[in-house]
Amino acid sequence: MKKLIILFLLVFTNFAFSQSTKNITTNKKTTKTNSDSIPMVANKIDGCNVILMPKQSKKNNRNSNKKLSLEQAFPSRVEAYICFDNGSTYYTKGGLNTLDSIYLLTFNNKNPRFYKMTIVGYDDGQAINEQNSSLARERAVMVFKYFASREETEYIIKRTPSSYTQSCVGNVPYYIKYKMPFDFKWINLYQKTEEERMENGISLASKVHIIIEDDPEGCLGEYYDYDYPSQDTTLSGNSASVLIPKGSLEYIHHTKDTISYSCDINYKEVMSFEDLTSNYSLVPHKKQYIVNGGYIVVKASHQPDYGKCETKEEFLPVIKIDVPIEMQQNAARLKFYAKSYKPDGSFIYKPVATKAIKDKDTKQQTLECFIDAFQLDTIYLGKKIEEGEMSDYFFPAKEGEPGAFEAVGGWLKPYKLSKKGTYVLKKNMKAVLRKPNGDIIEE
Repeated sequence: MKKLIILFLLVFTNFAFSQSTKNITTNKKTTKTNSDSIPMVANKIDGCNVILMPKQSKKNNRNSNKKLSLEQAFPSRVEAYICFDNGSTYYTKGGLNTLDSIYLLTFNNKNPRFYKMTIVGYDDGQAINEQNSSLARERAVMVFKYFASREETEYIIKRTPSSYTQSCVGNVPYYIKYKMPFDFKWINLYQKTEEERMENGISLASKVHIIIEDDPEGCLGEYYDYDYPSQDTTLSGNSASVLIPKGSLEYIHHTKDTISYSCDINYKEVMSFEDLTSNYSLVPHKKQYIVNGGYIVVKASHQPDYGKCETKEEFLPVIKIDVPIEMQQNAARLKFYAKSYKPDGSFIYKPVATKAIKDKDTKQQTLECFIDAFQLDTIYLGKKIEEGEMSDYFFPAKEGEPGAFEAVGGWLKPYKLSKKGTYVLKKNMKAVLRKPNGDIIEE
């Protein structure tokens, strides 16, 4: 009998290994439940226990050979009437088989629905006395304990397959484990009319009525979205600013997990003449010579790893960098340089599309660019030159001198000091750097 019930449920819902309802011998009657307008089919599993399932549409019958979605395969509503012997608080063997079958269907690990449950216990409809006064309640408790005992807890627990979206992975399948909401009732039938003792054409005497309904909002409430950063964030110093839009570094959407949120972002800028030349270097590149006009460094606790990220296309160039430049720098035609990754995960610094925005009144220009989260690290302002032009920008130097760096087989420096301690810069270098504190002599 138990196998017959299970087979019926799988067939009726068009589950993957079902074929036809013609092999099941049941007494069917189409009806509507008292609490819902979904057309239901009552199926007497044995002489007493009854399962009600949504009526299959003609369209589903015509397309029975087509693969159904999981939402279609599992019903939005299931009802059952579980039988008890007169005076007994234990369900019958047929009742146990019916409960097992309902559990197999509604608690199936592939079932994507979020169910709530209503359990209504009824007595035998006899005059109430000391022995049967709590019969209806104890029967409802017995059915509740059946479902709770499957997880060995004091609650009814269900695991439902779902998925959340992670910016570097895409859709991530996982199971949502939740306590199933339930309504618990018991009703004495002794003084009820004959009409009140019937429901869906079924006698309520010595039964427990179970109603299982899909109710995602009632079961779960809202899903959580985590964005890093959690809001549009502007970082700025004396000479530059960076706007990092909400969620542009990482996001996790549509999850029921509670995640401890933190997104620390550190900002540093090396733009002033003194800061930059105290430890000067070219923009890093193995083959090209790129004069360094200043740089910013942004580090965040949430940033994608280019080598591990599977959905790189999710990270668009939406992080905005603005650097107002000084008047003398207009002639240098500086560009932003940021990391550009190769398929193997290595990177080189390449120019980023740089826009010069000119103020009509002050004539001052602001250089602007947009980068993605992979490029958010060290971003330079620079100018590419040829090796033969190095002497137009730098002075010869000795190792250990202030601002000295190694290049083209020797040591160079961006400035020198006059006998009076005044900065001396070459004309081209003067256009690249911001003004120092003090006078400048152009050479």
